[in-house]
Amino acid sequence: MRDPLVLLMRIWMEDRLGEAELHENPLVPNKKLRQMYVAMAEMRLLDEHVARLQARRRARRRLDSTHGQEACRVSTAIDLGPGDLVSDSRPGVATEFVLGAKIDSLLRRVVELGAEPKEKTLWPIANGLAGRPMPWVKDAGDGLKLAVGAALSFKTLKRPNVVVAYVREGEVAKSVWREVLELAAKLELPMIFVILPGTARKKKGKEIRLSARSRAYGVPGIPVDASDAVALYRVAQESMGRTRGGGGPVLIEGVTLRGVGAVTDPLEQMQTFLLSRKVCTKAWLAKAGDSLRRRIEAVKL
Repeated sequence: MRDPLVLLMRIWMEDRLGEAELHENPLVPNKKLRQMYVAMAEMRLLDEHVARLQARRRARRRLDSTHGQEACRVSTAIDLGPGDLVSDSRPGVATEFVLGAKIDSLLRRVVELGAEPKEKTLWPIANGLAGRPMPWVKDAGDGLKLAVGAALSFKTLKRPNVVVAYVREGEVAKSVWREVLELAAKLELPMIFVILPGTARKKKGKEIRLSARSRAYGVPGIPVDASDAVALYRVAQESMGRTRGGGGPVLIEGVTLRGVGAVTDPLEQMQTFLLSRKVCTKAWLAKAGDSLRRRIEAVKL
């Protein structure tokens, strides 16, 4: 795989060129950009609906919110295919939703199981999805090790599938990360580790990113703006190509940019990008979640 910084610089230059010429980028066609935005808007809508649903029913334990994670999740999961697996460190509905699960089945499980999530049985593996979510386990480190085992089975059976593992910074001990990443690198496992937005550890006032540490463990680590769905998608595609081709694991870390003018809401940043490229209109953006709203309203709980 190319040097991560070289890859990010190339993506930045191509995006700037595209903005100047306002032409369709063949690497990320306009149709794909619109598809990504709809998925992100629907994920935000579903997240808000689930929160209201659990509040009304006074759920004893809330399922995990994906607010602010839309770009990281959609960009890395939208092109997964049959046989690919997804591991998530927290229980929720986002994974199966992005993979194509029906909204009525997801909401019914929120009602039936949301009150008291059960380890390993909360979200059983669903059939007919683009990829498949792995059973959830309470300990995030144990979940990572299970994901490594699944990736090893793919490699052993010479299957062209990948495992995408979503984890938040700080959920897994440094010693566990080192063990997992060194093993994945040594065995050249078909894995994509996605670090969702969170708080990075600090040393002497500076943030220590997991993507920086992972390189020392043998896994290429790429920090990407967690609100930039297009950059995340480009990096994910490059990483998937490497991994499916036998090049080993990659770690993609969604980082939160701070400073004057920084946009931290993924939907707002994607809206600005689409309008600046004339990929859509404001009227189209306003209607992006209408289909899901109708499907939610049709569900009888």
